[in-house]
Amino acid sequence: LRLRDRLASVGCHTPVIPEIMPATDVRQIERFAALSDAHFPGALARRLDAARDRPGDAHAIGVEYATAMAERLLAEGAPGLHYITLNRSTATLEIHQNLHLDTPE
Repeated sequence: LRLRDRLASVGCHTPVIPEIMPATDVRQIERFAALSDAHFPGALARRLDAARDRPGDAHAIGVEYATAMAERLLAEGAPGLHYITLNRSTATLEIHQNLHLDTPE
């Protein structure tokens, strides 16, 4: 959202499609954050760390957080979502279902 707003402030109105990568594997997310020097939300990090030895709980926390983030992005006008699955589509499918974006048959 900050990127979208910065672009708009300089006259660029090209749609920005946000990427969603569910944080479902604590060790993997720690590695990604360290390698990219990215900020990782403290509240989410604490919740995931508490579930470090319970993969099912960590998965549920990551899906819950990513769903809330996706809901906000869509509510703020994001034209769509790009999911980063890392060859693990289960969490992405859960998020998509939570957002009720399934297409009618």
